Amino acid sequence: MALRMRSRLPEWFKKTGKKQVDLARHLKVSEAFISQVCNNKEKLTVVQMKMTADFFDCYMDDLAEWIYEPD
Repeated sequence: MALRMRSRLPEWFKKTGKKQVDLARHLKVSEAFISQVCNNKEKLTVVQMKMTADFFDCYMDDLAEWIYEPD
């Protein structure tokens, strides 16, 4: 069984009204990188996940959905 992670950042942007550009500045990364994370093409590091959780005032677990896929 494989485990896949799906970003929930788009949900958090909608819920809070915050912008990708603001998170990019907070993490000191490009807005393009944040867009790729939102589209599940890139992943945040553990440190970036913690900083993102602080940005949205949530838990790290709230930022991703874990999906089990059969082999």
